[in-house]
Amino acid sequence: RQKYGETSGGSAGIETWIEPADESQPDVNLLTLAKGKPGKVQTTLDANAQAAAERAVKKFAQASVVAVKPSTGAIRAVANNPVTEFNVALQGKQAPGSTLKIMTAALLLEKGLVTANGAAECPKDAMYQSRSFHNLDHFDLPDGSTFTQSFAKSCNTAFIKLIDDTKDDAALSKMARDVFGIGLDWKTGVVTTDGSVPEETGGVAAAQYIGQGTVQMNALNMASITATARTGTFRQPVIVPQSLDNRELATASRSLSPSVTQQLTTMMRATAAWGTGAKAMGGVGGDKGAKTGSAEVDGQDTSNSWFTGFSNDLAAAAVVQTGGHGGAAAGPVVAEVLKAGG
Repeated sequence: RQKYGETSGGSAGIETWIEPADESQPDVNLLTLAKGKPGKVQTTLDANAQAAAERAVKKFAQASVVAVKPSTGAIRAVANNPVTEFNVALQGKQAPGSTLKIMTAALLLEKGLVTANGAAECPKDAMYQSRSFHNLDHFDLPDGSTFTQSFAKSCNTAFIKLIDDTKDDAALSKMARDVFGIGLDWKTGVVTTDGSVPEETGGVAAAQYIGQGTVQMNALNMASITATARTGTFRQPVIVPQSLDNRELATASRSLSPSVTQQLTTMMRATAAWGTGAKAMGGVGGDKGAKTGSAEVDGQDTSNSWFTGFSNDLAAAAVVQTGGHGGAAAGPVVAEVLKAGG
């Protein structure tokens, strides 16, 4: 309303009224000389997906969800609970946990360090530059397990052990910007925060590989990352069509190769079929994939729950504050939106 009011086709009314000295009392209308005409601004939101999103977040004290159409970048749903002036789903800044392994996996696949069906070591613990990392409940996978299994079971150590082989601590930051459009100036039509993967070194860089450390994302950013993984090409999310004001949208400098895109979506399909996202995605139809995440935050006893997934040409991501495991809390939120809008 603030941004597009003058171009929305509305007109002001003319009326006289009395404003009581007591501000808690309503105005008293005396005479309406001309009725105002409300303006209209078309958005990309889908009524079914939006209604489902609003229902889903209300099941938790603090939750956010966004859905994006991978083929176009159109934002199909945005919802927060509680609803405040600060739109957490679009403007929040939080560590997204293992959902960021979608991007990390793309990097490792692109550099040829792994293949979806190739072996990937997943021990209970791994060290990187004197910093120790472990898997949830210190689980491990048997020798000969594939990278797809490590991705689908959300094995941290499989990713940490490959960092040295990238030969570049800043590789993930470059991938975020150049392929996934993170940190570019998105012109969605409303105010958004467009994600951040700063260039880091040592243990902090390693933490980024599993979505911790200095990585900052919101539900919109993670939905967009999933949409990019789905098609291989970043399409800047929009909620107000570009045709309304001909603004210039952000573009990434390159796409993922067809081979990397295919392997990445295969691993996400495995996560939805039998991995950590299987329970949440059980009722979702179509061609579907997912990734779970649990983000540990200083001062919180319970981690934040993250989940992102796709069904056909719809991608969605959600975060539930102190929700614990990604599949348990955020997963059902994403599933409800995908079922409504997929």
